[in-house]
Amino acid sequence: ALFKGPTPQMMAAQLRKPSGIPAAKVAKRMNEVNTFLYGVVLDELQLPPNARVLELGFGNGLTTLPLFERAPDMHYNGLDYSAAMVAAASKTFASQIAGGRAELREGSSDRMPFADASFDAVFGVNTIYFWDDRDAHLREIMRVLKPGGRFIAGYRDRTSMLALPFTQHGFAMYETAEWEQVLLTAGFTEVRTVIREEPEREWDGVRFKVKSCCTSAVNR
Repeated sequence: ALFKGPTPQMMAAQLRKPSGIPAAKVAKRMNEVNTFLYGVVLDELQLPPNARVLELGFGNGLTTLPLFERAPDMHYNGLDYSAAMVAAASKTFASQIAGGRAELREGSSDRMPFADASFDAVFGVNTIYFWDDRDAHLREIMRVLKPGGRFIAGYRDRTSMLALPFTQHGFAMYETAEWEQVLLTAGFTEVRTVIREEPEREWDGVRFKVKSCCTSAVNR
């Protein structure tokens, strides 16, 4: 089962920016629901040696930990809109931060505190739903990516998301072809999507199918 208890409006607000007392529980539920999708995204990252990587919206960081084993020579940066998640992930990544392999910052991806051409890869899972000015976020991603660097977005398609009542409150949803066209229009190249069927989900006694979608694109 997915989220229970709060109203759909409250759930949507917490998913956008976890805060206050519910933040820890929201992060735990997000991990449970998104582990499969994270696996698809991490498979698609395909990092070069000594990569500099930026994750947008890392939550409490637990779903990202396998990346440090897959890419032991990478340097990881994380940017999250939620102060509560930055605090939680600072504990999750304590050893990586102490060892100089990870840095975390609080902020929004439409105004990033990073220099031009800083990263070989930028990725985010379930972040694109919450971009009010989508083009501003994409411009910033292109700015901080090196030429030829890759942007990878993990998300569920609109058909999957419409089964959940909280997505009617402030979520921007896309079918894969729509999102690919958004990236092409923004100036990315080599846009491709991998889709994987997830195990069935249940909401309020109703079971439904969900698709994990992972779209990658190359910075021009």
